[in-house]
Amino acid sequence: MSTTSLSAAPGASADPAIRPVTPELYVEIQQYYARQMPLLEELDIERFGLTFTEDAVFEHVPDGWSMRGREQLVEATRANTARYGETIFRHWFENRIIELCDDGTVRVSYTALVSLTAPDGTVSFEPSCTVRDVLVRGADGVLRTRHRRLRHDTSSRERYWAGQLTARS
Repeated sequence: MSTTSLSAAPGASADPAIRPVTPELYVEIQQYYARQMPLLEELDIERFGLTFTEDAVFEHVPDGWSMRGREQLVEATRANTARYGETIFRHWFENRIIELCDDGTVRVSYTALVSLTAPDGTVSFEPSCTVRDVLVRGADGVLRTRHRRLRHDTSSRERYWAGQLTARS
């Protein structure tokens, strides 16, 4: 039978290689995402790409596809967002768990929902998903995403991203 230590702080990780984050880092990460996602939503794809490291990996589970490197990420993002046409999309993040690792990386886990507003004002939502990011601080002191793993709550590709839009038209 396993027991849980009652001496650990609420929300603390059982992994000794993970330290609590400071309030300053917590706010910095909140601001990071508050700046990153509007770049995507405003179709400023080049600047969105700059929020990732040069060797970033963006993978989707369970489809098994991934984008490797900032250049591939920018190209694929540009192609995917074009499919939304005049539909406006917004990302809503919740339940962030932020973990500072001994190697200096920051692991961030959260749930995400994407709202879609059609030109006629109709609002719909893509299926929710969970996201696991690894953030690193560059030599310039700026946080960037080195690895993003996204898992939709459905395995039906037609139910998320532009597939949902095509299915409705």
